[in-house]
Amino acid sequence: MVSKQKAEEILESIWNTDEAGEFTVEAVRRHCPEEVADADLEQLEADGLVLREGARILFTAEGKERAQGVVRRHRLTECLLTFVLKLPEDRAHDIACDMEHILPPEMVSSICTLLGHPSHSPGGKPIPRGDDCRDKQTTVDVAIVNLTELRPGESGTVAYIKPKHHERLHRLTSFGIVPGVPVELHQKYPAYCIKFEETELALDKDAAEDIYVRRHEPQD
Repeated sequence: MVSKQKAEEILESIWNTDEAGEFTVEAVRRHCPEEVADADLEQLEADGLVLREGARILFTAEGKERAQGVVRRHRLTECLLTFVLKLPEDRAHDIACDMEHILPPEMVSSICTLLGHPSHSPGGKPIPRGDDCRDKQTTVDVAIVNLTELRPGESGTVAYIKPKHHERLHRLTSFGIVPGVPVELHQKYPAYCIKFEETELALDKDAAEDIYVRRHEPQD
């Protein structure tokens, strides 16, 4: 009998190999942190989670849904630990490998909302969307917000950049807008004007929407 944790590790490995364009049992075994025996795959197939076609392995609809949940929990945990708690990415990854098996759905939703519904993990891997993303849930206090949500005079520290176009990431970083840099919003119209490290920069709305900041508490 395959344990719940081992089954989820195998499903997550299938998801990751699919993202890499590999659909083979060999690739899954190579990427899975646990040993994958034929009996494990037979059990997953009997449980209606995967299908095997020779050397290929594919998800059933139920298997894909379950794998998506594991991957979502893992990558959101990485975001929380890296962007908010400032842990190194490798340490965040190791902790996320444990947390992905125990986080309840309501906590996953709260983490996603807290982070402003990030689309990618710190390593750049896409995060599967949840109902809270589609509903644009904002029912918990958001620690990380889009730069456009700041009011003039408010400040925050850049948490991460989520560019719509990859070349924009290089442009923003070349200006010095990188995670950890404090920024202050001066105005929103006709352009978003920010000040950081003695530099003032005007951004159009599209570029400003790529920047997520950890909002600073107002000073008394």
